[in-house]
Amino acid sequence: MDYTTSHIFLVLSLGLFTVALFSLSFVDRMVVGARWLAGATLIDLVKTVLQGMDGRLPRFATVLIPNELNIVAFFCMYMGFRWFIKRQRLNSWAMPAAIALSMVVYAGLFLSAVLFGVRTRWSFAMMAAPVLFLCGAAMKMFIEQQEPRFRVPGTIAAALLSVHIVLLSYRVGLSLTVEHGARARSTGWADPQWMYSMLGIMVVGYCLLLVYVLFTAIEMYSHVARSAGQDALTGSMNRRALLKHVAVEVERSERMGRPLAVICLDLDHFKRVNDTYGHGGGDAVLCAFVSLVKERLRGEDAVARTGGEEFVVILPGMNAAMASSLAERVRLDVVQMRVEYEGRLISTTVSAGVTERLGRDDCWASMTKRADRLLYQAKSSGRNCVVAEEPAAMLRFVAARECADQRATVG
Repeated sequence: MDYTTSHIFLVLSLGLFTVALFSLSFVDRMVVGARWLAGATLIDLVKTVLQGMDGRLPRFATVLIPNELNIVAFFCMYMGFRWFIKRQRLNSWAMPAAIALSMVVYAGLFLSAVLFGVRTRWSFAMMAAPVLFLCGAAMKMFIEQQEPRFRVPGTIAAALLSVHIVLLSYRVGLSLTVEHGARARSTGWADPQWMYSMLGIMVVGYCLLLVYVLFTAIEMYSHVARSAGQDALTGSMNRRALLKHVAVEVERSERMGRPLAVICLDLDHFKRVNDTYGHGGGDAVLCAFVSLVKERLRGEDAVARTGGEEFVVILPGMNAAMASSLAERVRLDVVQMRVEYEGRLISTTVSAGVTERLGRDDCWASMTKRADRLLYQAKSSGRNCVVAEEPAAMLRFVAARECADQRATVG
């Protein structure tokens, strides 16, 4: 396959992938990374079309602008991958500023050669430097990332970017030699080493397009899976997702010998909130409460909505004492919480019951039954308080279990 055929194939591929990525980004607007990658593909398409007009347009339109667009496309690629992996903006403007400065310097070197005949071998290297940096930064991000769902595509992307770095560095080396640099500038694709290294970069670019779609598809699938297990109002787990999550955590607690605590929470006098402020006000309180609870939780913890104003918090690795301390902090936060709704401030309180998994035969149903009983005690004691399983009660439970096991063995 010669360069012209490869160029046409790449243009058609870029067009198809641009349409596909923009379509996916509009299907789920929450996948911000897809928009960055779609933008990178669109810019790459424009760049490739301009490069194909070499000889029919001025050199600044077929060389300078495409090379500058190439830098912007790689920046968009980096930002897209950054959203998928880190889900955060840039910490400072240092990187964009440095990239913009290198683009200005490259444009100055190129125009000085075209307008004044002042040629330098460092022009191509200046253009390639930000691209090499962005590829390296993206590789580092993929190597350090911990998301299991992105492990395979991240490894593929890192491998492709490493190949791109090698090929582009090779071209930088060629541009710095008198023979190849002059031949590339004068006869373009007549230099085999220059041409074949470019064909290699084209192949890598095409493979990266597939990775773009793969990242977007994985993220969209994850969104659908999460939505299926979420309470539509508050974003917490629903009952179905809770049961799946608990089954995993109980099994892990048994296998690893880790404690597992549970907190049952109920907003006090919630009917009064609905009657006073309407269901819209009640919904605002529920959403604010879940957000408050999530701020107190660790990454492995989970909160689920099990009723109108009833919630369950699952705490792997915590015993009842630790969970009680967390529940008390949540209770104090709720006391201070004020939810603004239609110009009015809504306040409320919460009651909680806390227990932990007691031994091998303590199932989830038993745990929640005890936590519900403790929650009822908190309600009966005047609300706005936390009631935890007493150590003596825990010991009695374990002793009863042991007696039951002994009777079963004797029988």
